[in-house]
Amino acid sequence: MNDNHPVLQSMQDALQELQQLYRHEPSDFNRYQLVRQEQRIAQWVPADLVVA
Repeated sequence: MNDNHPVLQSMQDALQELQQLYRHEPSDFNRYQLVRQEQRIAQWVPADLVVA
């Protein structure tokens, strides 16, 4: 898998949106969503492709 895989791009886009949401509106729920997305990416892609 390469770093421009469409699923990886989609997951990273969602991560960026959640990071922005958490910066704008820090709450336990938003933090939970952010951490879950980070975990999904970590489970799905090799560590060398994770860009946070």
